[in-house]
Amino acid sequence: MLRRIAPLVTTFVALALMAGPVAAADPDDLLRRRHRDTHRIAAQARGPASALVTDNFRVVGMSRLGGGVPNGDVFFYDHNGRVGKYAYVGSWSAQCTGAGAKIVDVNDPSRPRWVGSVGRRADSSSEDIVVRRIGGRDVLGIGVQACGRRGSDGLALYDVTNPRRPFALSFFPTPGGVHELDLVVRSDGRALALLATPYTEFPDTYFGTELGGEFRIVDITNPRAPVALSDWGIIADSDLSIQVGNDPVSSSFQGPPGFFAAHYVHSVRAADGGQTAYVSYWDGGILKFDISNPAAPSYVGRTIYPAGASGDGHSMVPYQVGSVRYILQNDEDYQTTPDVLVTSSATGTAVSDGIQVPWSPRFLTAGGQTKSAAVYDAGDGCQASDYAGAAGRLVLADTVDPFYEGIIDGWSVPCPIGLQAQMAGAAGADAIVFNLISPDDAYGYRPVGSSAGAIAAAGPGLEVFMIAEIDDVVAGLRAALASGPVTMTVTAQPPSWGYLRVFRETASGDWAQVGAFTGAPHAYNEHPSPPGTWSIHNTEVLGNRAYSAWYSNGIVALDLTDPTAPRMVGQFVPRTSNRHANSLGRGPAEMWGVAIDPETGYIYGSEMRTGLWIIDPTGVAEPD
Repeated sequence: MLRRIAPLVTTFVALALMAGPVAAADPDDLLRRRHRDTHRIAAQARGPASALVTDNFRVVGMSRLGGGVPNGDVFFYDHNGRVGKYAYVGSWSAQCTGAGAKIVDVNDPSRPRWVGSVGRRADSSSEDIVVRRIGGRDVLGIGVQACGRRGSDGLALYDVTNPRRPFALSFFPTPGGVHELDLVVRSDGRALALLATPYTEFPDTYFGTELGGEFRIVDITNPRAPVALSDWGIIADSDLSIQVGNDPVSSSFQGPPGFFAAHYVHSVRAADGGQTAYVSYWDGGILKFDISNPAAPSYVGRTIYPAGASGDGHSMVPYQVGSVRYILQNDEDYQTTPDVLVTSSATGTAVSDGIQVPWSPRFLTAGGQTKSAAVYDAGDGCQASDYAGAAGRLVLADTVDPFYEGIIDGWSVPCPIGLQAQMAGAAGADAIVFNLISPDDAYGYRPVGSSAGAIAAAGPGLEVFMIAEIDDVVAGLRAALASGPVTMTVTAQPPSWGYLRVFRETASGDWAQVGAFTGAPHAYNEHPSPPGTWSIHNTEVLGNRAYSAWYSNGIVALDLTDPTAPRMVGQFVPRTSNRHANSLGRGPAEMWGVAIDPETGYIYGSEMRTGLWIIDPTGVAEPD
């Protein structure tokens, strides 16, 4: 059988409204569809251009990087000697230009000079880049992902000892491509590449492809001849449970519904001189591994989301205070319609995470808002007569995931979800909670069998929610209904883009959240938001300050004096007027990456539309 790939693909394009039945396909083709970048919504952000904001920042210099190509991550590297300092900027998969990585001379940071590109590959993106000194040469690693039919997937290594004359060392192919990476050189001279290869467990589980796990370690001590050492996957190699649940992870598409439910490796980061790896596993949290033996990485522990959280662990940076290590976790989340928690008088404290489907006629829009009413059980809800007693009630109805038709033998959808919602609205139901029959968690696929307009016309006040059968809540509720009335309560969580969570590592294997920063403009408890992308993306630390690339909020400076209560002390937003915007067109800022020159304290920010910005923190935005 085949797991649901459609919701993740379409979420990035149009809020996951187009998922539906999918025919069986070659697994390689599905992987290519799957890896059409996880940041597509950011590129689609439209609205007024951003005005310049320099709150405790000074602009030092800027380069447009030649224009025409959406920019990816940025990496700062000091080659030392006569060569000096350079910045390397990746290119994003949108437009699929195959532009590779851009090389920028920043020896005069007031006049950064784009000197060329490296790693051009047709139909491929090169979003993440890292440079390290390996065996007497400066080596650039590029994560390569196919974005077109002729594209490549893998790790590309280049000699950039002379950045103006880079040359290829090797290409190490991987299934599905490398989304993010880190390179580390140990004290004994051994060099390792840590790779994030998302969703390889999907075809392994359902096509028997044996591609391997999504966290991979490769020996690049000889960068001309990389050697695979190990791979690890949360489904094949662990018995870890779905967070805020009890079932072991068995699907790439399980987890808190939120932005989208998923367990996949998005990012990797080395620490402790190459003895430790942190792996961002999206809804699985940040996983820590002991890689002292890189051929057999050993799981240590992970960050645990509080109840009601959306998940979406994108990346992290460790922050050390004496003997205590904190994990600063970036949650990337574009879905601001509030998630919901569902409880009932029958199930007591048992909670099911849920969503408000995107085509609901009405929504709960503020955290703490509730919908509470007596439950009317419509069963499979396929006939108008199933809703005969639904007026003024909260309807419970099963709905079957249409993705699996034609994929799982005998799987069929008795009636489409759109028609069910329309019949509930016509019967005067106050709300409907769909119980999704699926191996996976709730997701907002399109209203098959009807239209959003027809549903709203039938029930203009109808609120439409969805929970998942795998949460094991509905069976107990139905058993109680057989004995008498049951009240169900749906509670909205605060609407939120992605923000910074803080976890403290302890001796136990599960690390609780001890703090957060939600105070960037429009990031939290605001719905709807103005045009823009108000999620955090990447963070780096210098001293007791964190600098976060926060898409349309530019770069946000945070005081970490109390790591459990980060405090905003500065903000830089680049101007994205028509004169400055040379890729992706006109629109608000989309700050992707951040890097730091530890010698000068200058911050390097890669903005997707305009280019590379070099800024200087001033006043309280400077580290103490």
